[in-house]
Amino acid sequence: MSRATARGLGALAAAILAVAAYVGTGGLSNWPQASSTAGPSTSTGEPVDAAELASASGQLEALNVAELTHDGTYERTAFGQRWADVDRNGCDQRNDALRAGATEVTFKPGTHDCVVLEATIEDPYSGTTIHFVKGENTIDIDHIVPLSRAWQQGASQWPEERREEFANTAENLLAVDASANRSKGDKGPEEWMPEAGRCAYVVRWIDVKTEFDLTVSTEERAALEGELTTCEGNL
Repeated sequence: MSRATARGLGALAAAILAVAAYVGTGGLSNWPQASSTAGPSTSTGEPVDAAELASASGQLEALNVAELTHDGTYERTAFGQRWADVDRNGCDQRNDALRAGATEVTFKPGTHDCVVLEATIEDPYSGTTIHFVKGENTIDIDHIVPLSRAWQQGASQWPEERREEFANTAENLLAVDASANRSKGDKGPEEWMPEAGRCAYVVRWIDVKTEFDLTVSTEERAALEGELTTCEGNL
């Protein structure tokens, strides 16, 4: 064996030992990992998986069916203070919802990072990116299950404290494109669905209905079942 070849083999052995030592200390865990194939997209950009869809299907099956009343008795004041601080974190629920759906946030000075002045929001209903500026009508905070619909499907029988909780619970609030939200109005999934994030939307709708023990109409249930079937087929 030549002297040059011996030096080459020695260098190779040293490199192998160095890599082994790095792996042994957990070094590879810090390397970027290949991402798995994503399922149907959610409102937060994360995939809805088969377990979530199966859970939503089971929850939907357990909800009581009752037709909408349309009795004209709903009033917004029945749901208590608008944007109350129900989680007692020192910030109202509107700004909490804005922060939850935003990046690159600029806060109003002196508000302890509560009042959002500017932010970038990935709209879950249209799939577009919106630059939010406080005072401009670009972003609404949507009640995923609208208050008037909840009123017809069980909330009219609740105490006011429960209704205020429903109107301000983070699970039922989403920062979305204002025009999409106004197109939705108080419609259910049998009449309106977002352009993007449909799987996440129906899962969240069913979660809220389950958490607050609200009923579903026959048409609403059929629409949700159809969307869940489509989502399962896209996994």
